[in-house]
Amino acid sequence: MSSCDEESIESTTELPSIDDCLKVRKWWCFLLSSIFTFLAGLLVVLLWRAFAFICCRKEPELGPNDPKQKEQKASRGKQEFEGTFMTEAKDWAGELISGQTTTGRILVSYFLFSLYLMTYA
Repeated sequence: MSSCDEESIESTTELPSIDDCLKVRKWWCFLLSSIFTFLAGLLVVLLWRAFAFICCRKEPELGPNDPKQKEQKASRGKQEFEGTFMTEAKDWAGELISGQTTTGRILVSYFLFSLYLMTYA
């Protein structure tokens, strides 16, 4: 083998150093990926709202003397307030943090153990 061939083999197997990689900044790649992620999330939300608007229309308003409206008001008064998803989630989270259930006790003990490890480890 000639010395020229050996040099070409050695130069192809060398990996670039970290300094060489840091010389070229690709900020535009980060910026474009951030913009794309934002627009994709916005598109998902808009599509969801459009779907909900098309499929879940409200019933028309009834007049004040309409018998159907009186029936609806009577049935609403009998129903209890069920709450929204957020109130249900807050109640569930409160039960977990309080440690009154087995799952809550495990969660609280894990949290305290992780604090202990961070403090003394």
